[in-house]
Amino acid sequence: MGCGSSSEASAPGRQDGGGDDFNDGNRIVFDKKTGRACVTDGGKDVECREDDFFAVEEATGEQFMALRPWIGQIAEPDNHNPVNNDRPDTTYSLEYVYGYRCADTRQNVHLNAAGQPVYMTAALGVILDCNSNTQKFFGGGEVENTAKNVANDNNHHTDDVLSLKICPARQTAVSGQVGARPTIFCWDACTGEKKQRVKVGKGARGIAAVDINADGWVCAVDLHNDHQVYVFDQSGNQIFKEKGCQDKSLDIAWDRKPGSKLFGVSGRKHVEFWDASLPGGGSKGGLFGGEGRPKASPVICWDESGCAFTGCNAGKIYAWERDGSYTKAVRSAKVHKGFVSALKFLEGCLYSGAADGRVCVLDPATLQATKCIEFASCVRAIDCFQGNMVVGQRDGTITCCTDGNDKRDVMKSHHEGEVWGLDICSDGTVVTSADDNKVMFWDPANRCNTKCVKVSNKSQKSRRGGASSLSNLPDSQCSRAVAVNDEWLAVAANDGTVTIRRCSAPDDVCHELRDSSEWIEVAAFSPDNQWLAVGSHDNNIYIYSTNGFALQGTCKAHTSYIMAMDWCAHSKYIRSNCGAYELLFFTIPDCQQDKSGRSNTTSVEWATKTVKFSWDTEGIYPSGTDGTHINSVCGSADKQLLATGDDYGLVNLFRDPCRKGGLPRSLRGHSEHVVRVKFSADDSRLFSIGGYDQTLMQW
Repeated sequence: MGCGSSSEASAPGRQDGGGDDFNDGNRIVFDKKTGRACVTDGGKDVECREDDFFAVEEATGEQFMALRPWIGQIAEPDNHNPVNNDRPDTTYSLEYVYGYRCADTRQNVHLNAAGQPVYMTAALGVILDCNSNTQKFFGGGEVENTAKNVANDNNHHTDDVLSLKICPARQTAVSGQVGARPTIFCWDACTGEKKQRVKVGKGARGIAAVDINADGWVCAVDLHNDHQVYVFDQSGNQIFKEKGCQDKSLDIAWDRKPGSKLFGVSGRKHVEFWDASLPGGGSKGGLFGGEGRPKASPVICWDESGCAFTGCNAGKIYAWERDGSYTKAVRSAKVHKGFVSALKFLEGCLYSGAADGRVCVLDPATLQATKCIEFASCVRAIDCFQGNMVVGQRDGTITCCTDGNDKRDVMKSHHEGEVWGLDICSDGTVVTSADDNKVMFWDPANRCNTKCVKVSNKSQKSRRGGASSLSNLPDSQCSRAVAVNDEWLAVAANDGTVTIRRCSAPDDVCHELRDSSEWIEVAAFSPDNQWLAVGSHDNNIYIYSTNGFALQGTCKAHTSYIMAMDWCAHSKYIRSNCGAYELLFFTIPDCQQDKSGRSNTTSVEWATKTVKFSWDTEGIYPSGTDGTHINSVCGSADKQLLATGDDYGLVNLFRDPCRKGGLPRSLRGHSEHVVRVKFSADDSRLFSIGGYDQTLMQW
C-alpha cells in the first residue's frame, strides 16, 4: 500500500520558513511489504504502464496457489446472500471532500465570480460555497474500473492535479495534472462543467504550472527535463511548444495588460519572459542587473500596465519592466522571512505571502508593505475579490477573511506524508490520522472539522522497520491506524506505540502501550468493548483488556505483517490477513490459533468485513492479481455491499458476497492509492482516504 506523488520524499515541505520548499516533481515508488518509499529517477521519462490486471491470464494449479495461498483457508459460510455477479443497484456520489493540495504547489486557491473559493485536491477541482458549506466538483464520479494512467481522461482529471489558475473574469478555471501524457482542462469556475481539454505529448510527466488570460489563451510548463513551455489559443490549438530553462520552472503567468501576449516563467535560478505573438515565443531571460540573482523564484504575477513581479527564496520581491526586447528587474525589496510562495496583483495593490506566515499588502511602486496580516502557517496562495480575501496555507488550511479581519477557516485537512487511519464513532464522527502529527475529527452532517489533536509530543524512531520516509516528522508523530468505541480512542503511531485517550478528552493520554516492535497498520475494539486488538508489522496481534489496558496475550501465528482483521459478533474470534496472504483464526481471550478455524467458523457471524482474503471477497480481484491491488475492504451494515479501495485510485462497490466474475461500480475522485474505505453505521455514506493525496472523501 502506498502511492506516488509529484513531490520529493525527502522534502515534502517545511512550515518553519527555513530552506527551500520547491519539489522536483519526481514520482514516488512505494514498496507495499516494507511500507517504505523512494523517489524515481527524475531524469527518465515515465513510459511504462501499470499492469492492466484485466488482461493477465488467470493462473491455475500450483501457480494459482502461489498467487493466492489463502484459498486453502477459506470456506463457504453457512449463511450468506445469494450470489449475484451483477453490478450493485446502489451507488454513491461525491458529497464533500476534506483536502487541499498544499505541499508542492502555489497560487492554487482563487475566488470565482460568485466569491467562492476554487482550489484542487487529489484528482478534483473543488468549488466551495462557504455560505451553504456545499461543494461542486470538476471531476469525480462513476468510471470504468481501469488503472488511472490508462483511464479515459476525456472529461476530467485521472491523476494528481498539480496546478490551477483562474481567468481575470473569474469565470473559467484551468488545471493541469501529472502523468506521462498529462491533460490540461478548462472548466467553469462556478459550476464545474468542462469547457475544453488539451492532451499534452508523451514524456511531459506533468503540468507544473498553468495560466489562462482574458482571451482564453492558456500557457503552461511541464515536468520534462527540458521544462517545455506551451501556448494554446482559446480553441485549444497549440500555438507553440518550446524548450524552457534547464532548471525546473515553478510558476507561469500572463501579462494582464489588455491585448498583450507576454507571459513570464519563474523557477530555480531563472526568470524568463516570452511573447506568444512571436514564432516560438522569443524567450529571453530576465536581466537582474544590480538587484542580485536569487536562488529560486517560486511565483510570478503581472499588473495591468505590463509590469511583472516575482517572489524569491530569500524573502525578496522583484519588479520587472520591459526595456526594448528585454525585461529588467528595476527594483527589489526584502519583504518577508523565508521564501515567497504567493503573489497576486489586484486593484492597484500587490499581495504577497511567504513562509513566515504573513500576507503583506504592498505599494507596487515602492514594494513597501502598507499592511501585514498574520496566519498560522506558510502562505501558499492569495486572492481577493469584492473586499474578501482567501488564503491557502501549508498546513492544509484555507482561510477566508474581510480585509484581513474576521478570519474563518473554511477548509482543514491533513498535509504531510500519507493519510491511512480511519474509523467512525458511534455518534457518526469520523476520525482520521496521518503522518502529519494530526488526529482529526470530522462532522459529516455539518461537513466540517471539529477538532484536531496531536499524535504525540515525543520524538522517537521505530525500534525496527519504519513505515515511511514521506514525512519529515519522527515515527512517533506519524500514525497509520486509529480505533474508537463509545469511550476510548486508540491512536497507533509508526514507532509501534499505541496511546489510549478518552473520546471526551482526546488530548490527554491515559495509557501508553509499547509491546509492538514495528509500526501498526490496523487496530479494532471488540464488539463487547472488552478488548482492543492491535495488528503490527512485527507479525503479531496484541490483545489488551479495556479494563486498564493490560496486555491479555499475543496472537503469533502469522509469518508477515498484519494488514486486516475482524472480530466476530460475540467477541470470541478474530480472523486476520497478513502480508504473506494468510487467512488465520484466533480464539479470544486465550489468543491461540484455531488451526481448524476454516471449518469451525462457517456459522460465525462477523461484526465487520475488512479482511481482504475470504470466501465473501474472492471475486474482488481482477484476473491474475495476487491480492496487493486491493488495499482496503469494508462490508456495509446491511450486509448487501462490499466496498474496496485499490491501487487504481478507485473506490469500488460490489454485491456481498462477491465471487469470481463479480462486477463493480467504480468511483473516481482520489488520485492515489485508496488505502481505507468505511461505511457509516446506517450505510447512508461511504468514506474513503487516499494515502498520499491526503484527502478524506465523503460519498
